Amino acid sequence: MEHERENDAVDAADSSAAGSAGRDDAAAGSAAADSSAADSSGMDRRSFLKGIGVAGALAAVGATVVACSPEAPAASDAAEGTPASPEVAAEADNAWDTKPPSVQDQVASSEDHEVIVVGAGNSGVVLALEAAQLGGEVLILEQSGGATMWAGDIDACDSKLMLDAGYQVDKEYIIHDLMRYASGKADENLIRLWAYNSGAFVDWYQENLQKKNLDVMLDTIRKKFYPENFYYTNVYHSAFKPPLEATANPMGSEVAMPAMLELFAEAGGSVNYSTRVVELVQEAGGKVTGVIAQQEDGSYVQYNASRGVVLATGGFLGNRDMMDQLGVACHKYCTNHIGGDGRNGDGIKLATWAGADRDTSLAGSMLIFDRGCITAGGDGDLGGQGGGNPSFWWPGSQPFLRVNSLGKRFCNEDGPYDFEFNTAVQQPGHFWWQVFDGSSWEDVVNFGTTICSRVVAEEGAKNCLLLGQFYPCRDAQEWNDVYIQPNVDNGNLLTADTIEDLAAQMGVPADAFLATVERYNEVVASGTDTDHSKAPWRLSAIDEPPFYAAKMAGWALATLGGIHVNYDFNAVDKAGNPIEGLYLSGNDVGGFFNGNYPQLYGGLCMGRCVTLAWLAAHSIMGVEYPTPLESARAAFNTV
Repeated sequence: MEHERENDAVDAADSSAAGSAGRDDAAAGSAAADSSAADSSGMDRRSFLKGIGVAGALAAVGATVVACSPEAPAASDAAEGTPASPEVAAEADNAWDTKPPSVQDQVASSEDHEVIVVGAGNSGVVLALEAAQLGGEVLILEQSGGATMWAGDIDACDSKLMLDAGYQVDKEYIIHDLMRYASGKADENLIRLWAYNSGAFVDWYQENLQKKNLDVMLDTIRKKFYPENFYYTNVYHSAFKPPLEATANPMGSEVAMPAMLELFAEAGGSVNYSTRVVELVQEAGGKVTGVIAQQEDGSYVQYNASRGVVLATGGFLGNRDMMDQLGVACHKYCTNHIGGDGRNGDGIKLATWAGADRDTSLAGSMLIFDRGCITAGGDGDLGGQGGGNPSFWWPGSQPFLRVNSLGKRFCNEDGPYDFEFNTAVQQPGHFWWQVFDGSSWEDVVNFGTTICSRVVAEEGAKNCLLLGQFYPCRDAQEWNDVYIQPNVDNGNLLTADTIEDLAAQMGVPADAFLATVERYNEVVASGTDTDHSKAPWRLSAIDEPPFYAAKMAGWALATLGGIHVNYDFNAVDKAGNPIEGLYLSGNDVGGFFNGNYPQLYGGLCMGRCVTLAWLAAHSIMGVEYPTPLESARAAFNTV
């Protein structure tokens, strides 16, 4: 865990899939995705470089995560229960927390189950599998045509893999550090449940994957921090298919999800795809007893749930109006919203309509990479609704020189992703330029970034084909073939043989830019960054042609706010009372993050999603957690 993360992503992305009102999820369709993941494990490295490279990355991502969203139910005048005028309907479309009219009278049939899980993403499937293995009868309802097959790095404390390797972390330090990140706007004991149970979750995860000839690896390649006494968790977990090749290993959810779905089926569970949940069934006293879902043919079925309904629909990155209304303004400065399509806040909507309380003061609460490339795609509507340009430049997090539209350096380029993003969007135009030269391969080797920003293959590190394009290179030729030349060809990288020519292409003031480069080279030569205190080993002169520049903004991966839950993972109302029968999971859960994502803890987005989902399964099935909250508190009191 550190500032280069998981594909939380992407580590990404987000960590739970959809299946509810108005939401289509990302899906590498079931059978096709399963065979695709299996086939990629034997892919020849050079065939990959020739066939995909980064130039084809966007298409690979899009095929995995994009689906069309069906129309939302028609708006109505809630007070009168009658169809609304067009003006009222338009207003209601923007008022996402306005409950639509019931479709109860259109239900054609019903089914009885114990547990209904809405969403076949990482958290939904983990919860469903554990509940089924604990003896429950579980049905997953997924709106899209298949389960999510992306993201996959998991942050945890004291798994067996970590302890066997000699890594033991200070869980209470981490808990309070995460509270500091959230400015106190989080639930300390919810974080404590993750910290004291995440290791046990990873042990369970590994044990289950081993049943399908898969395994979990511990990536222990650490970033060297400056100053050196900086504390962070350091390591993270990823599923993989043995044997681990030198490079080109499919990893994360693309290998784990098919296996977990097989295990789920073997435990008696079932999944209904192309099934869109539009309504919760609720008794007069508030208890949730089931859902109503629309089938592919347009008919409605009521699914009753004797033990409970779980909403695991993946947050609201795909609902820009909802982000605006909840104060998540930073999405406006993210040109790339991959991971957002279909994540329309439906679980949060359904819970809100049922009376649940949600996080407040969400400003900035997103998981953001500083890799949204806008060189080839105009301005990406920066300051509008964001997401206007789907291009990205994966090495955007490398700590090369950054300048603003005035041609001036403005930051230490080696901060956490969202800190770098937040600093940059304060600059004129809300974007920045990343600038480097012909020595970039030697630079990235020296920089030594880790987790998903790693672009250099290293023994003991996760080297993967996650989503088909994020590729650690072994030498300068691969660096050029995978990253440099394809992005010069597609316009994401500007290139020139002189600094003056590069400035002209960038459209920045030439005199100011040349003075910036000259000053930066002086800093590099001195070995001490007296301007912004970047670590000495991450300083590299801009003096060897060809010179390169990429115009950059943010890449939005997930929203981080959601519904308030108690420690049994029941949704709670504004008075703090549990809504019986209604549970939340994944990025629909609030109270864990606020303000920004703590990227010094790589894999924490997925780590908290799957760990808390696993605990929620225990709660639903009446089984005690491995470390109950009171035991965690007692451990704290003995420190």
